[in-house]
Amino acid sequence: MHILRVSLASVAFLSLQAVAQIGEYDPIYNDYDYCQGITSDSKTYKPIPGATLKKVQLFMRHGDRVPSMVFPGDDANYNLCGDVAENHYSGDDLLSRTPTVQSKIMDPQDSPYHNRMWKGNCDIGQLTNRGKQQTYNVGKNIRSIYVDMLKFLPKFLNTDLIYVRNTYSVRTRESAEHMLNGLYPSTFRVPGSVIELNAFPEAVENIVLSRNLCPALPSIFKPFVSTPTFLNFFKSNYALMAKTNNILGIANNPQYNNSLNGDFIISRLCNNMPLPCSRTNSTDCITPAEATKAIAGSWVMSYGPMRWGPQTEKVKRVSGGMFVGTIPKNIHATLKGDPSSRPFEFYSVHDQSIDQIMAIIAAPNSPWPGYSATLALETFELADKSYVVRAIYEGKTVKAHPDLQCSLEACPLDIFAAFLESYVPSDAQAECNV
Repeated sequence: MHILRVSLASVAFLSLQAVAQIGEYDPIYNDYDYCQGITSDSKTYKPIPGATLKKVQLFMRHGDRVPSMVFPGDDANYNLCGDVAENHYSGDDLLSRTPTVQSKIMDPQDSPYHNRMWKGNCDIGQLTNRGKQQTYNVGKNIRSIYVDMLKFLPKFLNTDLIYVRNTYSVRTRESAEHMLNGLYPSTFRVPGSVIELNAFPEAVENIVLSRNLCPALPSIFKPFVSTPTFLNFFKSNYALMAKTNNILGIANNPQYNNSLNGDFIISRLCNNMPLPCSRTNSTDCITPAEATKAIAGSWVMSYGPMRWGPQTEKVKRVSGGMFVGTIPKNIHATLKGDPSSRPFEFYSVHDQSIDQIMAIIAAPNSPWPGYSATLALETFELADKSYVVRAIYEGKTVKAHPDLQCSLEACPLDIFAAFLESYVPSDAQAECNV
């Protein structure tokens, strides 16, 4: 995907340059690739000299997936999922072993709604085989650091040291399984050992933007669309929106036609599939430059209100604040020797889940989480017995938000904890009432 990286580092950046308020990605992310998040490994990871690692909290976005909805103009053949490579619960090299299960998405030819689904073997929002391999590779990279290099985790699996949480989504559960297979292949597990995957019910899930928990979210986000920042962005991208939505067949659908709908294009670009063309004019196609521009701008409605909207602090409080208070709480539990606390926490989540944390702790010009992107929060004990937190995202130390009075190379734990706790709503239900 080298071509995409170049495009996102130039075309996408230039597409946002006309909207300076939205910002450009920091130059440290010039190798950013939406299709492939970057995770540190033993070759790139740098320990803090003289410090002892005490806690790791790892957040990983799920791997490559197909679109999360079906558009009328989507005539692609998404033959990317559920073939003989599928092996949900195996260990070791998951894409070369004989599968224990194999799923098949059937094409109901006799259904009157047959034409409402795309071709291929993928269901809506399903993790692709590429996505499985990506998250497995994250596990291998994490093992090279925390097992092989630092000896923070043992060579053989000890389930008492690991806490895993995924969202209620199937793709985050599967991504968690594949990452854990890379972290602890079958040859490093006692037969019969079981890693518990914890998930909240959808109705009370607090690590994703949730109207169930916060019915006021739409009204809190809405003022952003009236800001000069968004209006300038909308104006500069209107022609591409119109073109994309005509090709998708949704030009008259107000639910979608004010967006760049990059979700529709991402799977094609990341899996080297042909880009979409108009059904009535085969020469009217989305170009690679337009595709990367659409992807780069498609998350502005999620990204922008947390950084440049008129209610950024409230937005962060009722979104990321619903979860971030658990981060320092769990750090303190581990440091105090709470037997129920695990030194290694792994969260298999979504792009918005990671971005909600980044919006609070990081400088505003960090990129949107790509597929299998990771954010690692590491707690170290220094020689003087004090504790610091380091944050690593896209393989780089995170540049701290201006309001966080420390460097995330080694932020004093008390400062880091107090900052996160300041975003926890004192009365979430009151703030989220419509």
